[in-house]
Amino acid sequence: MGPVREGRDMRSLRGIATLFRDATAVVAFVAIWQLVTVLLAVPVFLLPQPVVIAQAFATNLDAIGLALAQTTAEAAVGFVGGNVLGLVLAFVFVRSSLISRAGLPLAIGLRSVPLIALTPLLTILFGFGVLTIVVMAVLISFFPALVAGMTGLRAPGADALALMRVLDAPERVVYRRLRIPAALPYLFAAFKISAPASVLAAMVAEWTAANSGLGYLIIDAGARYRFPLMWAAIVAATAVAVVAFAAAAAAERRTIHWPVETA
Repeated sequence: MGPVREGRDMRSLRGIATLFRDATAVVAFVAIWQLVTVLLAVPVFLLPQPVVIAQAFATNLDAIGLALAQTTAEAAVGFVGGNVLGLVLAFVFVRSSLISRAGLPLAIGLRSVPLIALTPLLTILFGFGVLTIVVMAVLISFFPALVAGMTGLRAPGADALALMRVLDAPERVVYRRLRIPAALPYLFAAFKISAPASVLAAMVAEWTAANSGLGYLIIDAGARYRFPLMWAAIVAATAVAVVAFAAAAAAERRTIHWPVETA
């Protein structure tokens, strides 16, 4: 029990040290921001002072909170749906080279279309509202999971696969014992990309397909020259994206307990 407890204590200390380091960096960044905007008399429409943004946040807490909850929910549903779609396609493409050759170029082409160009088309197809926003987040999230899933499922070496064949292991056992564990590091790397990206996708869709949410609030506040509120919404969106990345990274640390080889 001694070595195990010492290991846990060391991880806890490292976590506290990392948290302190990150908090110090954020405080330093905000202090420099405040100092620069005051000394250079930066106009509020370009970059408000952090104090002014904090005041706008406090004054409009209810509006920002509701917008934050809506965007977070839309991004979360899109993130889950996109990753499920990407993983299903990855399994299908790995099992069938014919389907892979036909489907992968289509997936690449779809992902290559700029977000802002997709929004009007999705609005026409799915209407004005939440469904369009969720579909946008799905389209952003599925491609990293697809590529990572295909790469990870194909990661086991020929020797390991040959051993499974010698043992006459069923295909489901090969996947459960070999291919899926090999794919997990790749998948979590994809999750860390798509988690914050789904927040961005939801906000971009809200610009034209919604009358609520953080994306709409940013556009509306800017159009009304309420720049401190606009920046408060931007800060809230940034915080959600950072938390989404941190959640994916924490899930990775809890799930993967074996050393990961890097090229």
